[in-house]
Amino acid sequence: MRRARRDPGPPRPAELPSLLLPTTPGASAGLLSALVGAALRVAIVPVFVTPIFDQVVNARDLSHLSVILTTAGAVALVGALALWAQDALLGRSAAYVTRAWRSGLYRRLLGRPPGALPGTSGGLASRILTDLREVETYFHFGVGTLAAETGTVLAILAYLFHTNARASLLLVAFGLPTLLALRWVGGALERVAERSQVGTEALGRHLQEGLKHHETIRAFDAASMMLERFEPENRKTARAMAQRSLISGAQIPITQVLLFGAVGLLVVLLAGSVERGAMSAGQLVSFVTLVALLSTPAQLLPKGYALLREASAASRRLRALAVAAPVRTAAPDRTCNGPRRSRGLELDDLSFAYPGGPWILDAIDLVLPEHGLVAVTGESGVGKTTLLRLLLGFLRPVRGCIWLDGEALGDMPESVLRSRISYVPQAHEVLSGPLRQSLLMGRALDEGALWRALDAVGLTAMVSGLPNGLDHVLLEDGAGLSGGQRQRLALARALLTQPRVLLLDEPTSSLDEGSEAALVTMLKDQARERLVLAVVHRPALVRAADATLHLRDGRLSSPAPSGRSPGSAV
Repeated sequence: MRRARRDPGPPRPAELPSLLLPTTPGASAGLLSALVGAALRVAIVPVFVTPIFDQVVNARDLSHLSVILTTAGAVALVGALALWAQDALLGRSAAYVTRAWRSGLYRRLLGRPPGALPGTSGGLASRILTDLREVETYFHFGVGTLAAETGTVLAILAYLFHTNARASLLLVAFGLPTLLALRWVGGALERVAERSQVGTEALGRHLQEGLKHHETIRAFDAASMMLERFEPENRKTARAMAQRSLISGAQIPITQVLLFGAVGLLVVLLAGSVERGAMSAGQLVSFVTLVALLSTPAQLLPKGYALLREASAASRRLRALAVAAPVRTAAPDRTCNGPRRSRGLELDDLSFAYPGGPWILDAIDLVLPEHGLVAVTGESGVGKTTLLRLLLGFLRPVRGCIWLDGEALGDMPESVLRSRISYVPQAHEVLSGPLRQSLLMGRALDEGALWRALDAVGLTAMVSGLPNGLDHVLLEDGAGLSGGQRQRLALARALLTQPRVLLLDEPTSSLDEGSEAALVTMLKDQARERLVLAVVHRPALVRAADATLHLRDGRLSSPAPSGRSPGSAV
């Protein structure tokens, strides 16, 4: 039995194929097909036109006609197959090259620290898709066109030089101004193409923002305002695209005018050669036919060159996206010596500031136990979310260390860190698709673990009542679920790995009093098994906490007991 070939998956960014040079095996075969097709396109003239005039028409001898037709037919058939192979192979390669880049860029962006993406989600999505579409179009059509038409031009010039070197030199002289003009136009085209690509990214950002916040916009009757914000960018992008079309279209008239001027002059020169007996009538017809055939490259080469310049602009933007270094803070000024014996969470001289900015956290020393409910309070903007990001490993301390059960967080593999520290963001983000998938987030856990997590947050009855249970398909951002249900799903997702530390960012901010009370009870239960650290503003969770930490001027106050929790002390 034939074994199915395993798909190795998309390459990593360092292994991505070239965006402009066809280096894949399929693309190389497509280029070879293009060159073969070009050679056969030129060969049809000497193997058909010249013999027809010299051996059949002028000599009035039909005995060679069948051989000439058979040979010409074979050449035409092979040329057609070469053209098909060129299009099929280059199109296939274009699909796989862009697939690899989509996956590579997506992986690279998902791996960046939160808050460090080089743009908005909608803008980046538009940038990747539209710029790669530019590259795919060039790779599919432009590469083959440039190879085939350049091969055609070279083959025609080789035959022309063999037939009449003087006339061929004159033709080349006419071509040089054309090349210079195309180079200048191509540079202008690349610049305006990049402007249109930047504009398309901005339009994607505007559209995503408006559609994502559709409910708020309708509630405030703000559609006119959103359109007013959208239209200036829309007009600017339309102007760039219109200029792009005008510049791209200008290339063909330039080449056509110069080419047909050259053809007229060559006909006059070559007619004299035939009259002197230096050329036969068949050679003259073949020469002029081949010169006329240059009209096809004269039309297609500028188009292929335009695709190259447009793809070059897109390639430059995509590579900048692929190689952009993650935002990092200054390196720690000392290593974390360990391991330590203590259990629980320990902050040792923890300090953080963004490069060039003031201290957000300054020399924090803190020891928290293995379990208990701890509330972190403070005014907006004092660094509470920054503290959570340091604990999650999204940011690196400028100075100091974070220890969990005696092991430095910076020494933990990513998979270990994510299994020991879990997070419930303020937005309660829920993915679209099957509910099961939104809970698992790619983790390999059995169904029993899912139901236990749902039971812990009080969602067993709700999920059981859905038409497809765990396979119920959620809409974007969990549309159709209440705020409390989305919040509980996010909490169930965080509890699935039985983390040592549970971090929550404003977990009660969007809940009514009844839902808030239920959540506080739930978190108290969880705090008997693990350390629960919650950034809060509302008083209910502060009153229920075993300890409260107040963040002000970069410092955390010493933990002060604010409640009672059996078996825990903070």
